[in-house]
Amino acid sequence: MQIIESKQRIKAQTATTVKRLLFVGPKPPPIGGSPLTVQAMLAELALYPSIQVTLINTSPALDVRKKMTGFNFEKVIRSMLILPKYVLEIPRSDAVLVFANDLFAITLAPLLLFLAKLFHKPFYLKPVGAGLDLFINAQKKIFREYLLFVLRAADGILTQTKLLKNDLNKLGCMNAHYLPGCRPLAKINQSPKQGSSEFRMIFLGHITRLKGPLVLLDALKIVTEMSAEPVTCDFFGPIHDEIHDEFMNGLKSNPNARYCGVAEAGTGPQLISEYDALVLPTYYDTEGHPGVLIEAMHAGVPVITTQVRTFPELITHGVNGFLLPTQDSDFLAQAIILLAVDPELRKRMGKANHLKSHEFCAENVVGQLLKIVFPGLLAVRRAS
Repeated sequence: MQIIESKQRIKAQTATTVKRLLFVGPKPPPIGGSPLTVQAMLAELALYPSIQVTLINTSPALDVRKKMTGFNFEKVIRSMLILPKYVLEIPRSDAVLVFANDLFAITLAPLLLFLAKLFHKPFYLKPVGAGLDLFINAQKKIFREYLLFVLRAADGILTQTKLLKNDLNKLGCMNAHYLPGCRPLAKINQSPKQGSSEFRMIFLGHITRLKGPLVLLDALKIVTEMSAEPVTCDFFGPIHDEIHDEFMNGLKSNPNARYCGVAEAGTGPQLISEYDALVLPTYYDTEGHPGVLIEAMHAGVPVITTQVRTFPELITHGVNGFLLPTQDSDFLAQAIILLAVDPELRKRMGKANHLKSHEFCAENVVGQLLKIVFPGLLAVRRAS
């Protein structure tokens, strides 16, 4: 009898307790790693009746093909638009979650934190990528201590990678929690591939220099010279201005590569599942958990990528993919050929990748988020 009454009390509490989360972050468009993560988290949070989310969208108005790093007037205007909305919503919120890149973290985030403290609201910062520690360590001592003071004042720093969590802990930020990147658990239509002997690869993401598309084009030429295996690669994503001409010229001289436009948001796992491997030869040193690697996990497709410092958290070399030296077309070509000639290896790697996808499923990640942000709340998820 007591057990039944206890369950009834829990149900009643769940029905009447509603927590309001003020969510500050970018939502698509444009398509990108952080906006798609925000979209995945918002869709998952909507399945919790006890969680009410108010979004302040920080997506840029700039064309994603143009240079978006650094300081510009558009970012000043965007900050001015964010602040009034934030001031309006903070008094009626129970907690704040802010997605922030390095520039946002040192400019607007401290002010948002101050306002949250002023209204006695818990404040959680989710850094974009995995380079915040590198950024902090590169600053002069006075500014570095200021940044660390701000970070320590937050109720929590939700890092995308284990590496960043550990590095922040070493810097005295003991409020850092590991909360990985995520995507919805995709329902893949496992239709058989075309039945062709052709080894088909996909590059999916922003086509910028640091993501390595030019390295991949060079590797494809080497593959053609070294092997008789039919190998092709389709490129999907917005082409940024700084690489446009070189990339298009590379396509012209590479008959086994083609550009296929920009994939529709949310279609990544299904699209990747139609290929034999995903290739991401990035040498962007602040990469965290790229969403495209998580999408490849959901799709059960092996990955060929590089030894960026956080990628061993996602890819175990030789198990669910290959981790190669950066900016090395020869090593990349050898890995491509190795997968192209060995269907059984592709199958084993694909299964291993799919098994790892559970850790990066939006349902699990949001469940962890709610335990951190609203400890003690019994948040019951509605069936999707």
